[in-house]
Order: sequence, then structure tokens, then C-alpha cells
Amino acid sequence: MFAYWAMILSVSGMYTMFIIHKGFSKAEIGLAVTICTFSTLLGQNFIGYMADRFRCEKKILLISISTGIVVAAMLMFAKQNWHIFVAVATWTFFLNGSAPLSEAMCIGTLKTSSEQNKFGRIRGLGSIGFGVSGVLIGLLLQKFGWDIYYWYILACVIFSMISVLMLTEIRGVAFYKGIGKVAGENGKFSFKETFKETIKIKQLRAVIIVVFMYAFVVEGVYNYLGVLVSDFGGGPLSLGLTYFFDATPEVVTFFLTARLMSKYHSKWLILAAFVLQIIRLSLILIFNSSLSIMLLGVLSGFAFGLIATAYKTYIYELAPEKYKISCVSLSESIIGLSGAISVPVFGFIIIKFSGFAAISAGLAIDVIAAFIIAKDLYMKRLQNRSTRLTY
Repeated sequence: MFAYWAMILSVSGMYTMFIIHKGFSKAEIGLAVTICTFSTLLGQNFIGYMADRFRCEKKILLISISTGIVVAAMLMFAKQNWHIFVAVATWTFFLNGSAPLSEAMCIGTLKTSSEQNKFGRIRGLGSIGFGVSGVLIGLLLQKFGWDIYYWYILACVIFSMISVLMLTEIRGVAFYKGIGKVAGENGKFSFKETFKETIKIKQLRAVIIVVFMYAFVVEGVYNYLGVLVSDFGGGPLSLGLTYFFDATPEVVTFFLTARLMSKYHSKWLILAAFVLQIIRLSLILIFNSSLSIMLLGVLSGFAFGLIATAYKTYIYELAPEKYKISCVSLSESIIGLSGAISVPVFGFIIIKFSGFAAISAGLAIDVIAAFIIAKDLYMKRLQNRSTRLTY
């Protein structure tokens, strides 16, 4: 997890700042972000499908990561803008697209010993890797310039591949039990059936919709962090530190969620995440500087740690047994679709108006969503109280 998320940051976290350096306009940056968002959605479903069909998740993860070597070479020798578009889209398809697989492998392994609540602790190491990588690449770029960028990507990819090679193949874990003829004996696997099995579960639909609303704002702001930091006067080091302050607090909440989930319903944790994001965006608007974006990433990190473990574990538990990885990937893709929608929306607001206006719009959406969730929790509490009185 540490190596994997350190690698993800190298391109996914820095490519907007990189293409600004290459002279891309804001319109081209918006196009790049949109392309990458859709590429991630396609990659998540394709890789999840392949993992469930062929049951060789370690090999598929290794192959996906190995494409990062090609991406580093493509960026190094890119002569035209579309070369960079293709390189980053390839990265987001294979590398970002493999994130649900890496997490499903982790949860599945833990489930064999009934320790899936410990997922947050392990995923927290990924946040450490993400944050440390942000600071490291920021320092390197400031000292050596963008020529070091390609070699940093290559080093991270090789480090991650070595880490995957050290993993033990986990054939026979929970999400493969009971697959039978669907994906084992005759190799047939139906994406259509996976979709039907996913959307017919009411609780699963509800959590996907709620997290979709959360991700709409977060992805809209997060995908343009490089642009926002640049607009507010920051550089690569400021962006790297922003990722560090954003990722590091995730570790705390990832470690705490096991206890929190045993005491509170996942919706309470999701509501808390909304409240933290509301506070964060409000303070950014008040202080209006790259320093405020950087430091207030701490609140975003706390929020992500709360919501990620709650909804990922919940979705995994609700998913049909024979479609675990595909269901997790499909759910992530539906949630990720919010990014595909919010990226052009926030991009338009930033281009037409300003980063300040985009953050204001995100704040308004978060306030409305938090109110809806709070109302739902309040009504459920009244219903439970009424039921107890009846008995």
C-alpha cells in the first residue's frame, strides 16, 4: 500500500502542474482532467472484470503497474500535447484503474481471518506513502526542475512492482468462493449480471448515491489542485506539501475507523466527513491563499479517512459473493462518475470565473448534501424511538 500510493501520486497528483509547465491552457488542462477521469472509470471496470474472470489478481495488478514504465518513457519523449494526453490517460486507465483491485485484495485477505476492520490501518500506510511522495517530488522538482520528473515516476513504478512481487497469491479467498461455472469452469463472466446484482441491493444503492454527492465536490476541487495552487501563487513544492497535509491525517482516521464503525453507523461517519469538508472550504474562502489550501488539506485528509473505510468496507460486505471485485470496481466507477461530471463543471467555473467561485459552488453543494443526510439520520432515529415505544 505504501509503495502503490507513493507511485500513484507521481503522475496522478502532479500531472496538472506538469502540463501547466508545458504551456497548456486552462481549457486544455480541463480537457486533460476530463479524459483522465473517464479513463479511470473504464480502467476500474476492465481490470475488475479481468480479475474476477481469470482469478489471477496478482498478475493483473503487476501487469497494470508495469505500464507505468511505458508512461514514463512517453512523457520523456513527448513532442506534442496529444502525446502527453495519451500518456496520462494510459496511466489513469491502468494505474488509477487498478486501485479498487488493490483494495479488494487487501480486504479479501483480511476477511479470511475475519479481520476486515483492520483494512483502515493498512490503507493508512498508503496515505503515508502518498503524502511522503508528495513532499519528496515537490522538493526534487524545486531543486532539479522537471527533468527529474520522469526518473521519479520510473523509480516509483519499479518500487511498486517489487512490492507486488513480494505478495503471496491469494487464490481461494472469500471473493472467489462460490463462483463455480460463472467465472471458473467455463470462463464466462457477465458484466450485465454484475450490474443487475449491484443496483438491486437497496442499501448498496443508497451508500453509492451518498458518496457520489461527496465525491462530486471533492473530485471537482481535487482534480484542479495544481491549477488552484498555481492561481493562488504556489509552485510544485506548495502542491507537494498540499498532498502531504491532505494525506497524512488520513492515517489517524484510518486507524480510528475500526473503533468508530463498531459504535456508529457508517452514515454518521459520512456526515462527519461532509462537515469537515464544509469547514475546510469555508476557511479557504476566508483566507484565500495557497497556504490556506495547503494547511487546510488536513481537514480533507481527516474527512477522507472517515468516509473511505466506512463506505468501501460496507460496499464489500453488501456485494454478491461471486462478484466481489467487480462489484467494488463498479461501485467505485459509479462514484467516480461524479468526477467525470464535476470535472467539466468545475473546469468551466474556473475558466469562466475563478478558483474562488469554484470553491464557493462546492461549498454550497456540500451544505445541501449534509442537510439531507442529517435529516435522514434524524428521521431514522425518530422511527427507531417509535418502534421501541411500541414494543
